[in-house]
Amino acid sequence: MGSINIVKNILFEIGGNMKKLIIAEKPSLAMNVVRALGKFEKNEGYFENEKYIVSFAYGHLFKLKDIDDYMGHKTLWSDIELPFIPEFEFRVKKDKGVKEQFSILKKLMQRKDVDEIINCGDADREGQLIVDLIIENSHENKSIKRLWLPEQTEQSIRREMNNLQDNKKYKNLYNEGLARTYMDWLLGINLTVLLTVKSSSLFKAGRVLIPIVKYIYDRDMKIKNFVPEKYYMLESETNGVKLVMQKKYNQDELLQAKEKTERLNQFKAKVIEIENKQIKKTPPKLFSLSKLQGKLSKEFKMNFDKSLKIIQELYEKGYLTYPRTNTEYLAVNEKDRVREIINSLNNKKLEFKDNKLFNDSKIESHSAITITTKMPNNLSEDEEIIYNTVKNRFMANFTKEDTIINQTVIKINVGEEEFHLKGESVEKIGFLKFENIEFKNKLPNLKAGEEFDVNFNTIERITTPPAKVTEETLSNYLKNPFSKDEKQEYESDEEVYKLMLEGVEIGTEATRTGIIQNAIKVGYLSLKKQSFSIEEKGIKLIELLDKLNIDLYKEKNVEFSKSLKKVSNGKQTINELLKNTEEELQKIVKISDNTEIETFQSQKEIIGKCPKCGGGILENSKSYYCSNYKLGCKFGIWKEIKYFDQKLKISKSNAKKLINGEKIVLKLKSKTGKEYEAYFTMKINGDYVNLEKGKFVNKKE
Repeated sequence: MGSINIVKNILFEIGGNMKKLIIAEKPSLAMNVVRALGKFEKNEGYFENEKYIVSFAYGHLFKLKDIDDYMGHKTLWSDIELPFIPEFEFRVKKDKGVKEQFSILKKLMQRKDVDEIINCGDADREGQLIVDLIIENSHENKSIKRLWLPEQTEQSIRREMNNLQDNKKYKNLYNEGLARTYMDWLLGINLTVLLTVKSSSLFKAGRVLIPIVKYIYDRDMKIKNFVPEKYYMLESETNGVKLVMQKKYNQDELLQAKEKTERLNQFKAKVIEIENKQIKKTPPKLFSLSKLQGKLSKEFKMNFDKSLKIIQELYEKGYLTYPRTNTEYLAVNEKDRVREIINSLNNKKLEFKDNKLFNDSKIESHSAITITTKMPNNLSEDEEIIYNTVKNRFMANFTKEDTIINQTVIKINVGEEEFHLKGESVEKIGFLKFENIEFKNKLPNLKAGEEFDVNFNTIERITTPPAKVTEETLSNYLKNPFSKDEKQEYESDEEVYKLMLEGVEIGTEATRTGIIQNAIKVGYLSLKKQSFSIEEKGIKLIELLDKLNIDLYKEKNVEFSKSLKKVSNGKQTINELLKNTEEELQKIVKISDNTEIETFQSQKEIIGKCPKCGGGILENSKSYYCSNYKLGCKFGIWKEIKYFDQKLKISKSNAKKLINGEKIVLKLKSKTGKEYEAYFTMKINGDYVNLEKGKFVNKKE
């Protein structure tokens, strides 16, 4: 390989071709670029032809240094002076293959026949940051361009290669990515250290994680503390006609409700008016990422973590446009692209419509998710569900036939009370061919002037607790944290987008799913059948934050989001944002220093006495450990112990027996695969605890 490069450099000195180096964010994107641009020779870590060199990162190759890196040695968290505010530095990640790939990229950037470097990170702030950091850390002063890919079809890659922009155009996007990285490090590291030291128990914290846990905590506390109350409603059902009074009577008004029931039953119901009108119904807007995930969660029971992975894969295969978008609109300059998609579908029921979907004022960086002109094949079942959901929404918005709905309102009087029965039916199906919207409110067959008997009764009902937080409602909350209603969002579409572009949100479309998964992983939340529950550790996190007067909930979080948006818009510098973050941390540390709390460690169940030092044995997610670990005692029993080629699980009851010097019974498998049982005892070898097998209980051979 070295001799080949020497020959290439000699040829270049004589008068060889200059080449452009394209750095993709990940190998899959690099392969799409290679397929789009022609024949390439494969080398170790890159591809090359006469005009281009295509190489790649593995996502982030760099990470911010941690506290130990800055201190130069392993540091006890209790010895760290907070807030810890470093002069930020990046280092190459220690993940497998990362150092080697950066070395390859650096050598490629230094090649004399490379006169231009092209940033081909994903089309977002993280993609911008990932490749810019690689270029910056190579210290090469060459022309840098940006390949911005809203979709990864071969056609779009070739088109955008002819539309390269100066990378400096994306400087504010890079600054926003850098600012978010710095700010989240400061908040995450300082809060995690503070909470852990104060409580003597590990509590991971972060800017977006905290309000997520708080939202679900508040809802579950409302459910837990809910006290059901009786109330009464007046209802009549005769001849298939159900009439319900909207007024609700409480327990003290029961007599009043019964008197009203008797008065109404003295009358007959009379149909006063039947009003019919036709309305033109507009289809739902295109999908932002959260709206698409919400629909998939609600209708197909596909959780956000799973759907995001598949949506991303469909984008990387070229079937969907860039998915991590927060808008449901398209850019005005995309009209020709939409025409091409409609033509590729070859569906006579579709036509191009220059409608309100094309609106630049409601787009930040990326348009709504749509299908591309690339038609898929061999999709998995889940891929097909997601692709068709996006495809159907696109077709719904460009259907030739209008959707006409018949709306009927029947006005009925009973004495002085007026009742309205409302129903809808489909006159022209239009976009409903593609969207599963049902009309269930069928009306009785009544005529104007018709009278019929009523039979009102006082019906006892009981108030119900609030609903659990679902993936869809959590997503709506994070996107619109100040909306009055988690279903209706804000007063108008205009207000939604005005606030969104100002940064009034918690987290971003690109990051929320990962942070939610992290909250589940560390034990703050659980997710079952698309509904969240607060776990004991999540309750303790919120209690700890409240005891320390740390308020990083909705209002404060939105302040941080708005500051990041100002950096993106060039209205605030990174240093100004960091100064504000540092001041916030100083306030938090000052207040917490003067607040004493009972450590959560002391609240944990002691399951036995340490055989080495006499301390209490406690339990965490992975082991049973000594409470004197900070004093140097290293006694511990792993919950999963490897015994030759088998994994043995140690339950709490078995751990108690081992600690007390008793033997336990565990199941093993023979070489032939048959199960048998054997006795085990604990053996301490210095700092290590092993299991020692005794006699068989009932070996079955």
